[in-house]
Amino acid sequence: DSRTLGVTKYQVFCTVLAALGSFNFGWNNGSVNIPGDVLQNCVTGRKYYGVFPSCIYVKSGTIWGIIVGCFALGAIIGAVISNPVINRKGYKFVLCWFALLNVVGALLLSLTTKIPQFIIGRLVVGIAAGAANNAMATYVSDMATPRSRTILSGALQFACNFGIMLDNACALGLAPPPRWRILFALTGVFGLINFALFPFAPESPKWLVKNGRIDEAREALQKFRAGADIEQELNDIIQTDKENRERTADVNVMQVLRGQTPDNLRHQLLCVSALMFLQQLCGINAVIFYSTQIINNSTHDNPADIPTLAQILTTVISIVAVIFTFIGMILCAYFGRRTLLMFSHATMGVFSALMVAGSVKDITGLVVTMVFLFNAFFNLGVGPIPWATASEVTPMYAMTAMSAIGTGIGYLFTFVIGVIFPPMQASWGNWTFFFFMFWNFVAVCFVFLFVPETKDRRIED
Repeated sequence: DSRTLGVTKYQVFCTVLAALGSFNFGWNNGSVNIPGDVLQNCVTGRKYYGVFPSCIYVKSGTIWGIIVGCFALGAIIGAVISNPVINRKGYKFVLCWFALLNVVGALLLSLTTKIPQFIIGRLVVGIAAGAANNAMATYVSDMATPRSRTILSGALQFACNFGIMLDNACALGLAPPPRWRILFALTGVFGLINFALFPFAPESPKWLVKNGRIDEAREALQKFRAGADIEQELNDIIQTDKENRERTADVNVMQVLRGQTPDNLRHQLLCVSALMFLQQLCGINAVIFYSTQIINNSTHDNPADIPTLAQILTTVISIVAVIFTFIGMILCAYFGRRTLLMFSHATMGVFSALMVAGSVKDITGLVVTMVFLFNAFFNLGVGPIPWATASEVTPMYAMTAMSAIGTGIGYLFTFVIGVIFPPMQASWGNWTFFFFMFWNFVAVCFVFLFVPETKDRRIED
């Protein structure tokens, strides 16, 4: 019976193809970290290579925060506009065609001469990333069994962290001018690879059933299930779709927000929204965007001596993040979502407090160690689980809309953290991470009180 299967090779293959867009999300999310001082402060000097300046020079920390965070605003746009496209055209269409926006964004970023052009480029690659993450999360949930979903649901976070890691590693050699332009151009190459490869993956069987293409759904499901008997599972999908049609058509974002759904989804809306909000308020994007500066405040490197110790440590941190994301995916097969979320948030709260202590006492080793552990333990639970929550607790007719709400909230507060962290750090100094410590402990209480366990359970359950 195909419903009892775990992970198959073909599921992994299709997950990897779907994750190419999320890999690009990670690449662009971390792309301004290591080259930040070169771009913002022109630490290697201001000169021209033909018509192209060596830096874009941003006097204000707040303006630089907007440049960093506007990628997330683009992701909000991508998440919202991709939903009706998914409903009409399918997941394959979104995961293929939106990837081409990375080419447009890469041209704008790599050929930039002014701040507005750089901001527009960040917005464009953000749109591509938001659409990719929105489509991938539900696509993987749709094509996986309850057992395989337990592991594969972490693929989005793994792909994002792998993108950040590879970007940081490349930036050690490509951060100096004019080579940083190559770093931003590469996102277009990855977009073309995504566009070329994803057509080899099947469409979501649930989407095909919903659109009356039963024979195609049977063929796709058989590929995903590696020769197992799929008839009962296919009948379950058809029956669930029939019941949903009898009750309602697919609902949109505003109907979910207003409570205009056949089932009472208020609790699902609360959990999805809060988990994505708390994922950003835990402080991870302060580390992803600004870890080089955070560590440099303790190591006191000369930012012009590329690669600095802070930049090398930032790259090592991203490698550790990938390793711990993989460990988190394995742990999801043995421990419940609630347990991993509470453990992850609690340890991050403790590490935030110790980071503050190390900064106040000027203990470089403690600060660096806590930044490492903070990032690593994020990936055991807080990183992957909120992305999968909407697709694990929501009926199929509201899944796309609920996913858009969750991702929209996540990207909105990614933007907020990107903008407010530079002035907050300038104002609070060594005490900045107390802010994130507070929110991590709030998250532990919220998960304990409100979040249901979804491990090994069907969405209907």
